[in-house]
Amino acid sequence: MSTMIDRYILINGYKTRYWKIGEAKSILLLLHGFAFSIEIWEHNISELSKYYTVIALDLLGFGLTDKPKKRQKVEIYPQFVYDFLNALGVDQTHLVGHSMGGLIATRFSELFPEKVLSLTLISSAGFSRKIPIHFRIFSLPFVGEFFIKPNKRGLFSALRRNVYHQNLDLSTLANKLYTYSLHPEMGKTLLNVCRAAINIFGFKRRVVRSITKDVGKIRAPVLIIWGKNDIIIYVSHAIKAHKLIKNSQLSIFDACGHLPQFEYPKKFNDLLLNFISNK
Repeated sequence: MSTMIDRYILINGYKTRYWKIGEAKSILLLLHGFAFSIEIWEHNISELSKYYTVIALDLLGFGLTDKPKKRQKVEIYPQFVYDFLNALGVDQTHLVGHSMGGLIATRFSELFPEKVLSLTLISSAGFSRKIPIHFRIFSLPFVGEFFIKPNKRGLFSALRRNVYHQNLDLSTLANKLYTYSLHPEMGKTLLNVCRAAINIFGFKRRVVRSITKDVGKIRAPVLIIWGKNDIIIYVSHAIKAHKLIKNSQLSIFDACGHLPQFEYPKKFNDLLLNFISNK
């Protein structure tokens, strides 16, 4: 893994960490998922930066970006990304979102279509209510508070559920995420974001509705990438997204979990580069 330089910029009063690498005029923006950080892109960013200027940020409350001063709804994140891009002087971008980052990227594309050259969704949330029981239980009062306490063994176990290949080396990523979990406000942030989007029945109806009602209007070319064996956001969500988004392309990776970009970095990088090369 290559070493990236942490950069910081103030967005709406929040110190926001990001990476930026590459010299190309075309911009590629990477949005991580729930409970992750920009380190999830470490197998991708160097290769992608040979052809694009690649930017990845820690979303509000995650990684080394400041934690929200008050409870935030998931709906604020597209505006946060918009303000981030404007602060960097980015007029248009190829947008890539993973999991929760995919939900944000989808809604961003609906709200700010003039900013989006192409959209790539990886194991994206927001297309169906159905999710695993542990996420639904995590949203419950008191129960979530019990499970959110920093626990290295528990974090490693949770990260293992994200991948199909159980022999994959997750130690570097897990250690980083554990370090971030020690922040005194991280647990509360995770619970607030989770509960803003999820209840005991799954994703809240209004969250799914906010994504699906306008998704057919997305004008940018769309690539959907999923792991066939994803037990976090089921592959059935990919089929639904593909049906809802006109002219989208769907690629399902065999023997792959929730992190296609991490489990199969070369395959992912090649697929993404081929998709956006003429966009």
